[in-house]
Amino acid sequence: MNFNKKIIQTHIVFWIIIFLFYVFASSSSELFEQSLETTLFKFPLIIMAAYAFNNWQVPYYLKKKKYLAFGGSMIFMIILSVFLFRLIGYYHLDKYCSEGPYPLISFVDFPFSMFSFHFPALIMFFFKTNKEQELEREKILQLEKEKIATELKYLKAQLNPHFLFNTLNNLYSYVIAKSPKAPDMVLQLSEILDYILYKSQHQSVLLTEEVHTIDNYIALEQIKYGKRLQVKFEKKLSKNGLSITPLLLLSIVENAFKHGVRDSVEKPKIKIELLQLDTHIEFSVWNTKPNTEFSNQTETYKNGIGLTNIQRQLDLIYPKQHTFKIEESDMSFSLKLTLNIH
Repeated sequence: MNFNKKIIQTHIVFWIIIFLFYVFASSSSELFEQSLETTLFKFPLIIMAAYAFNNWQVPYYLKKKKYLAFGGSMIFMIILSVFLFRLIGYYHLDKYCSEGPYPLISFVDFPFSMFSFHFPALIMFFFKTNKEQELEREKILQLEKEKIATELKYLKAQLNPHFLFNTLNNLYSYVIAKSPKAPDMVLQLSEILDYILYKSQHQSVLLTEEVHTIDNYIALEQIKYGKRLQVKFEKKLSKNGLSITPLLLLSIVENAFKHGVRDSVEKPKIKIELLQLDTHIEFSVWNTKPNTEFSNQTETYKNGIGLTNIQRQLDLIYPKQHTFKIEESDMSFSLKLTLNIH
């Protein structure tokens, strides 16, 4: 109801402006009375022509590419409008005509009559078309947002079970062995679960929360591998509390552990660096990789679900705001993410 009321008010304001424009179209004050009377006679026909054009001729003929029918209807409406106008003002407007009575039909001023009666119709058509295009753009944008949101949920659904499986598997081995490290692992895991199951459902989280979860994850992995694994996490965070899409950096770290700490790697090492500069972050992860006979597994690392997942999230959430580089040598594998967060 409010929407319809707003439309009616808009149309009323539009026609008031058009009426005043026609009345004051003449710059001469001496012709004001003639302009006012002429407009009063002509205005109902202008309104008729405008609504016929926008609600009948355009949707039923022009948009359906029935050009002959559209052209014929235009000629019919112009002749009808001019005829009715001449008929209504045939006697009354004679006093303004020095060359004799107004003719009922005059093809001499036909182009002028066409423009005169359909000028508001064209203005209305322009605004109506622009509004329809705007609504269509909004609809497409909304559909794209819904599509992206659905795809992101799917990507996270792929990531979470994989991450949880690895972590729970680590904890299980220590519970079986009745290790004193198990309680710490339970506490760290509970924080990770809280982050993954709840906070990761938000569109964004504080960068510090993502970093804290990475610390917990590293601690769990360090307990599992002990002195065999060397992990170094260097971070420089500014006081500016940036927000980031959850699980993004954690996914990169998890991939490094998954592929860089295999049994085939004699002395696994992982180095993680995070630098925050106002709205810009640089995140790099370097890790050892399996020996050359496991090179096919390295290809799986590069093309597997983990990195493909990360790249897709970056493309969806941070289009044209990131660079994601992968470098590989015989003994190591490194990733570098540069991210501009507006």
